[in-house]
Amino acid sequence: MTEVRDADSLELLTALDMVAMYRNGTLSPVDVVQSALRRLERLNPEINAFYSVDHDGALEAARKSEARWQAGEPLSQLDGVPTSDKDSLQAVGHPRHFGSSAFDGLTRPSNSDAPAVARLREAGAVSLGRTTMCDFGLLPSGYSTAFGPTRNPWDTSRTPGGSSSGAAAAVAAGIHPVVVGSDIVGSIRLPASFCGLVGHKPSYGRVPFFFQNSPAVVTGPMARTVEDVANMLTIISRPDARDFTALPYDPVDYAEGIKARPRVSKIGLMLDVGFGPDPDPDVQAIVEARAREMAKRLGAELIEIKSPFGPKDYVAGDQFYRLRCLSQLSQLPEENQKRGEFIYDWTAPVRSMSAVDYHAYADRLIVTRSRAMRLMQDCDYLLLPSVAIPAFDAELPGHDPDEMFAGWSNTFIFNLTEQPSVSVPAGLSGGGLPIGLQIVGPRYDDLGCLKMAWLAEQIWGPFPNSPMAGSTEQGDN
Repeated sequence: MTEVRDADSLELLTALDMVAMYRNGTLSPVDVVQSALRRLERLNPEINAFYSVDHDGALEAARKSEARWQAGEPLSQLDGVPTSDKDSLQAVGHPRHFGSSAFDGLTRPSNSDAPAVARLREAGAVSLGRTTMCDFGLLPSGYSTAFGPTRNPWDTSRTPGGSSSGAAAAVAAGIHPVVVGSDIVGSIRLPASFCGLVGHKPSYGRVPFFFQNSPAVVTGPMARTVEDVANMLTIISRPDARDFTALPYDPVDYAEGIKARPRVSKIGLMLDVGFGPDPDPDVQAIVEARAREMAKRLGAELIEIKSPFGPKDYVAGDQFYRLRCLSQLSQLPEENQKRGEFIYDWTAPVRSMSAVDYHAYADRLIVTRSRAMRLMQDCDYLLLPSVAIPAFDAELPGHDPDEMFAGWSNTFIFNLTEQPSVSVPAGLSGGGLPIGLQIVGPRYDDLGCLKMAWLAEQIWGPFPNSPMAGSTEQGDN
């Protein structure tokens, strides 16, 4: 269990540590939430993770949670645990800005909760407020024209990654232990990688989602430990009748299930996807070393896989998502569209594209998807870098402003295939920045992916907290 050094270090506990202490009466949700709010106020000016803080609502929810624990009637294994809501997810009474000043003057408070937000509320989790995201969720950085750049607690000159930027920064800074992100091209795994967190992109449909459903978008958990991620997945995967695309509900206790040894005979390793940024040597070296450790522990064969992808796959993804973003942007008045400068400029080249061109790119992505699915014919799980590079400058919309989609090169493919994938922190670059290893599993095998992630965590030991969060390590599992 994580050592509690002082009242302002309570939130450095894992969520499950908190709940264990609530249960035995040694800690109160009110103490934790008050401490989290103090830490938020102190650190947010440095990292810009929150654009709205709900002090009164959080404290009221904490008091209700405290009463439930005292009565021996907690709602769940997250009751009284502080968290936050990403800007793109509906929460009753709060407007959504999608990170962009293009929505200035157009936002209205939501009258319903997104499914994941609703499940957390029902479970007694305590939202501290709303977190930042990049414009329209499609920049690989945390840059927002509405709220400015969000910064990485490992190095505030660097980005935490997009689009779940504020969510990841808040966890990495030790403000709260768990959070839900959303992921259409990599928006959970990329910030998890840059911030030294565990981030799980579930199988498509595993976690109900509602409003602007897309065959690629999911919501999923981020935390400092695999066990906290698994515990949250158990809760947010509960059914929601609004999502007609959801998978049949599977009442799995992921936090318990991850501790069983995964059955693995062959592990694939792909160090370069064949397009995107030139892979950083530190990233490749650390991911390869960690993959070999995992294969050895499992007694599995490690197969080095040459990427079947090339520049045409990248171009198809880039053009397709520009068009998808343009569809959303074009619903706004022209003067508003231009306020979201990066997105307006990024979508400009596809404004004259024909429907025939659009369909050609969609067809090309089907080819990309089929190639990705064939990767799993030769292995049980596929390992690769979550992102080819460590975190870049916080002031930039992407590592290369002329190639803004490039940051998603290692992740968006597995949104297309609907496969589960999880990013786990694998080590630090020579510059002291986190590097993530991505574990990809067969469709619907969320539990297997998390088993692999939990095993990796056991082999490698606790990953350190960010310098902003302090030197206390994660709790033992």
